[in-house]
Order: sequence, then structure tokens, then C-alpha cells
Amino acid sequence: MTSKFRSHRGFTLVELLVVIAIIGLLVSLLLPAVNAAREAGRRTACINNSRQLGIAITLYHDARGVYPPAHSETGNDGPTYRHQLSWLALCLPYLEEVSLAALIDPNDIDPTVNAHVNPKLVPIGRNVIPTFICPSDGVSAHIVAGTPRDEAGTMFWAPSNYMGNQGIVCNCRFRECSGMFGHGTQFKISQIKDGTSHTIAIGETLKGDLDPDTLEDNYIFTKNANADDIDGCQGNVPNTADRATTWIGGQPHLNMFSTSRAPNDSRIDCKAPSNGCTNFAARSAHPGGAVLVFADGSTHFIADAIDEQTMQALGTRANADFPGAY
Repeated sequence: MTSKFRSHRGFTLVELLVVIAIIGLLVSLLLPAVNAAREAGRRTACINNSRQLGIAITLYHDARGVYPPAHSETGNDGPTYRHQLSWLALCLPYLEEVSLAALIDPNDIDPTVNAHVNPKLVPIGRNVIPTFICPSDGVSAHIVAGTPRDEAGTMFWAPSNYMGNQGIVCNCRFRECSGMFGHGTQFKISQIKDGTSHTIAIGETLKGDLDPDTLEDNYIFTKNANADDIDGCQGNVPNTADRATTWIGGQPHLNMFSTSRAPNDSRIDCKAPSNGCTNFAARSAHPGGAVLVFADGSTHFIADAIDEQTMQALGTRANADFPGAY
């Protein structure tokens, strides 16, 4: 009787390396598809948020006969000139945030301080509202629940990824803006002469992370330049990165963007309160463009490559008076 032995043979080193190489190749092919699918989902969520905001400003207009300002204001000059509640804060009742809106007591508004540094309003402004957040923008270092300040004394709030369109120009301390939102403005639908379906109302922005060294979200703050002259601002060093760090309001860098430039314009944004005020392009973490909301509530993904004059025309309420329509 003969016995039979079964031979057991393992992988050779060469075969093992080939298998590993094949697996690595498959993973490298699969990961971009997975990432693309995830980004598509995030962009869809961003579009849904934007659509809700578009509905909210429409409901605000239906209730009050005017669109909300980028931020309300107290006073006209000096110590009593301060930026107060943002358009996002004013729209809370129309975003199913009635209970949060009820916490904002008009008697707490202090004409001597901006709303976002008002101690009575800061705790409200720390409430993170998912509708205000684009999931593609991963910056969240400044969201610190229950902690009003960091070790350096910087105050923290809950941010937003959405700003109101100020148009091509929007002067500080005046209600003269060519877009939909401005400093204390109260535009009516009848003033949108181009039609609501042809006028940008809301646009995406990147949340600031309070780190001026991060180029994707910082901007130049200077009193020695004209924000309308964006090329002239470029000679200054970027020094601020608190764009849109609080939804509750305050200043224009928290709630206003300019349609003078295409989304994700390569030039650094500029804030020059003594001249031109702010010039912030729409910005997003989505590849190739940004989600914008039109005054009729419709949402559109506008490509970075859009013609600048087309962007400017869509950003004004009355293109017949282009480029300086008020």
C-alpha cells in the first residue's frame, strides 16, 4: 500500500509583492471614486442648506415687506455706530429656529459695541446651526463648545459658510449697495429690476480659522487701501483669518461677500473700512466653483471660470445702471 503525500506550497516573495502591488493599484483607483462620491454628497447637503436660506429671506420679505440687511446697525457715526445682528440671526424664525431667536432680546443690543462681542449675545452665538455649515469646509478649530475665550483671550463663536451679496460696491456707513445686502439696508423686491431669477442673493464662503498663515481663508485688513481696488490691496501682507467665524453678526467680514470677482478668485480678499469697506469673493471647498443662491430661491453651482463681467451683472439688482447701480 502506497501512501500519498499532498504537497503544500506557499507564496513566493515575488508573488506576494505582485499581489500587494495589485491591491495597491486597486485601492488607488477606488479612493478617488469614493472621495468624489463623498464630495458629491457634501455638495448636495450644501445646496440644500443654501436653498433653505433662500426660502428664509423670501419668507422674511413676505412678513416684513423688505429683505433683511447684511447686518442691522445702531447709530451713524462715532461710538454709536456699531454693527448689530446679521441677516442670518434675523432669519432664525424662518429657519425653524424660533426658540433660539426668542433668546435674542432687543433690549440686549448695545449701541456702543458690535453684536458679536456683546457679552449678552455671545452665548447665543455659540449655538452651532447645521443649516449654516457647508460639510465640505472642514475648518472647525474655532468652534469650542462652552468656552468663550482661548488662552490668548480670543472669543469663540459658531460660524457660518454663507454670506449675503453686497454687489460690486457697498460703502461702509451708507445704505448704498448694488447687491441684495448692505449695512442696514432694507431693499424691496420691487428694487430688483433685473428680476429675482437673475440676481445673486447668497453665496458660499470659507470659514476662518483665526490663523493668518493659512492662505485658504485669510484676508488683508488695512486702513491704507481701497477695498474696491483689489489689485491695490495685494501689496499688503495677509494678516487676518476670522472670516465668517460667527453667524450672529457684527461686521461685514462676517456676513457680506462681493460679486465683483468670480468664485475662489486667486487674489487675497481685502477689508479696508476707511475706503470701500470689504471685497470678499465667494469661496468654497468644492472643486471648481461655489454654490450661490438667487433672489428667487433657486440654487446654482457657479464655476470659478465664469466671466467676471457676467458675475458682476448677476450680482447687481439693476444691471441697466451697471456698474454702479444703487
